[in-house]
Amino acid sequence: MIGHIKNISKFGLFITFLSSDLSQEALLALSCSETELTSVQTGLLRWSETASGENYYKGEAINVTVKAVREDKKIELALVEEAFLEKYEQKIATTLDRLTSLHTKNQEVRNL
Repeated sequence: MIGHIKNISKFGLFITFLSSDLSQEALLALSCSETELTSVQTGLLRWSETASGENYYKGEAINVTVKAVREDKKIELALVEEAFLEKYEQKIATTLDRLTSLHTKNQEVRNL
């Protein structure tokens, strides 16, 4: 599942993601009801789970899985090692084309 980096601390990266992305086991461990499936959850991706020397930024999208749900309802995450660009290359290219088009149109409007 894809989450976004909410905060960076000395413990690791705090990642936010939708409850609907969780597996059935994780939902049962968290005791989530049907109404809470659209809520946003926060989990911890520890520094020991990340690649050394990698830079992470607040708001960055990152691909993670649930490693464990502790008894105190805290979610521990693990990093999924896959090429983000390969998976989302088409979406990124489409977004770039739209942004370029909008930039051109904006320049034309400013020149009027």
